[in-house]
Amino acid sequence: MHTHSRRSVARRRGFAVAVATTSAIIASPVLAGGPLPSPAVAWTGFYAGVHGGWGWGKSEFRDPNNSPANNPFSAYYNGPLAGGQLGYNWQQGNYVLGAEVDGSWSFTRGNTSTSPIITASTNNGVGYTALATVTGRAGYASGQWFAYAKGGGAYARMELSSRFTPEVTNYNRELFGAVGGVGLEVAFLRNVSAKVEYNAIFLPTETLHWVSLNTTSEIKHFVQVVKAGINVRFNGDGSLPR
Repeated sequence: MHTHSRRSVARRRGFAVAVATTSAIIASPVLAGGPLPSPAVAWTGFYAGVHGGWGWGKSEFRDPNNSPANNPFSAYYNGPLAGGQLGYNWQQGNYVLGAEVDGSWSFTRGNTSTSPIITASTNNGVGYTALATVTGRAGYASGQWFAYAKGGGAYARMELSSRFTPEVTNYNRELFGAVGGVGLEVAFLRNVSAKVEYNAIFLPTETLHWVSLNTTSEIKHFVQVVKAGINVRFNGDGSLPR
């Protein structure tokens, strides 16, 4: 076997052992019985990044003028989103606390076949065009890995349209609610990390008086998002191997 091949095999074996060891440390840090491992990556500091992902959700409409069989009715929607985030982490041992602000442009649309509600641009129900969150993060770091939970406030710009009259009427709604989520981040280059994250966004029940009808609907929105992103940390950390 050539020297290059032997080195390649050795590196692959070493990488596999490192992954298995890191996974075991992350899965059972408390059950290890000894002192927690010293973190190899410094997560403290400011960071900025970009993300892309997919959002989906459901809006439920209740209206006294609807028939009982169609009250409530629901619109379901999904679609891509993209945006960026800014944040700060503070690390103490293996534990990390932080705060983050993120925002996304959304192209999430849906449809309902049981209602005259449509979006003006797609003729497909209800959707949202923008999302933003302001959250706190808390998690556990082990080497290059950082698992966390997050929670805080959320903003959504919802888009509704109706065809109760020949002319389409648009309703752009600015809604504020709460968000909770979990994520996993891994540092793979000097000061660069990748993450995957799930968010559940809860928006309070709103009321909408339809211009063309003497009726008011109560609307509940629930949005879910999965995001993958890249962060660049500004802490001067040089501990990662190249």
